[in-house]
Amino acid sequence: MLIIYHCEINKDYKNLKRFPEPKKSLEAWGRLFCLKGLSETPGIEQYPGFGGRKIYKARVVPLKENCGKSKGYRLIFQLLGNGDFVFLVFSRHGIYNSEKDLMNLIKNRIC
Repeated sequence: MLIIYHCEINKDYKNLKRFPEPKKSLEAWGRLFCLKGLSETPGIEQYPGFGGRKIYKARVVPLKENCGKSKGYRLIFQLLGNGDFVFLVFSRHGIYNSEKDLMNLIKNRIC
């Protein structure tokens, strides 16, 4: 299993600059995901509305913050045909205006 970061994920980090460690939080979650896989990593659901594409959403617990998953980061990723994954969007509720804005961002970043 290979995890690929979308080239625009750095924009997501810039939007999250007021939070302590967004990049390290995502990297830690990625290591856990590589160990456990799609079926055993908690908090992963398929994201609806993309037809045959396998798009998933997950909650990432923030490092160095005193909050749980629900107030944490939101990760959207895609399963590619060869079993690799592309991390498409890494954000937090409140950074994007609505669910529709998030859907449009995902559609723009899909490979």
